[in-house]
Amino acid sequence: MDASAPAPSADPGSEPAVDPAAGPEVGPAASPAASPAAGPAVADVREPGRYRKGIAKREAILDAALPVFGQVGFHGASLREIARQCGVSHQSLMHYFPTKDELLMAVLRRRDERLRRHFDDDGGMRVDELVELAEYNVDVPVVISLFITASAEAVSSEHPAHEYYRDYYDRIIRSTTAYLSVAADRGWLRPGYTATAAARVVLAVQDGLQLQWLYERDAVHVADLMRLVIGSVLTVPTSELDEAVREEARRRR
Repeated sequence: MDASAPAPSADPGSEPAVDPAAGPEVGPAASPAASPAAGPAVADVREPGRYRKGIAKREAILDAALPVFGQVGFHGASLREIARQCGVSHQSLMHYFPTKDELLMAVLRRRDERLRRHFDDDGGMRVDELVELAEYNVDVPVVISLFITASAEAVSSEHPAHEYYRDYYDRIIRSTTAYLSVAADRGWLRPGYTATAAARVVLAVQDGLQLQWLYERDAVHVADLMRLVIGSVLTVPTSELDEAVREEARRRR
């Protein structure tokens, strides 16, 4: 399916596409400015059950799309196959995600939310977030597969996720650098490291270990190896650095 093709009209049996964060929709009739002559204003509120059903269907589509994108990449993925796997019509899927580009970006944003929510942490993102993510990912290998496939494909400036991953790496490096800057200021980095260099090394090792794990899941223990790498960068336990970062954050308030 050509991702640039115009989306067909919603199929009559499909639920309205919804933004889970938007809450129930309220139509113009609910406006306080409604004319008294028109009689009592009646809010055009979507039925809660219908709203929940729409969210559930959207999530089911994202669940089905994640392994497809992870296994065959963006260019190999088929919207019809994704629709078939989650039990909706192709037309119904396009009611929620009119293009393959939009579907991929929704999948990526949901996949990366676990880390992205820490990018703006006061004092930067803790490096232990990466260790905890590695422990979590052991149970969801398809998530790692998607990250490896999509981030590699997105190197091309023509890929729909190119700017997404450019922003992702820029923000995660800046956030981790901010965290490790506290270690640098206190002389807690190993000789030769700056905060930025340490952040890039830790993140690069994580990406590489995840790729190796996909090939040798019994031999590569990503979380344990990440702890070794972090220990080769810092001269103090991460718990001590965490407390120092919190102390610096309190001082700035």
